[in-house]
Amino acid sequence: MTSMKLISQGISYDVSRRDEGLYEVVSGEVFLGFVERAGQVYVALSGIRYDRAVETGQALSLSGAAAMLEAAPAARVTQELVAAA
Repeated sequence: MTSMKLISQGISYDVSRRDEGLYEVVSGEVFLGFVERAGQVYVALSGIRYDRAVETGQALSLSGAAAMLEAAPAARVTQELVAAA
């Protein structure tokens, strides 16, 4: 997986490319969800399982979509729990 750091609205995100056009977003030790590229927009998907994630919003940038996940009122899960699942 390819990883990168993004900063949006003063918050740092670790983003890992999971597949072509699909990214996992982590802030600190907290897994926030996924971002999927759909044409020219990035779709923020909240949840720990991609197949069950819920759309939180859409943005024109990867960092904008990551910021939407931070604001989503979903349960936060640590990376350790994601790895165990």
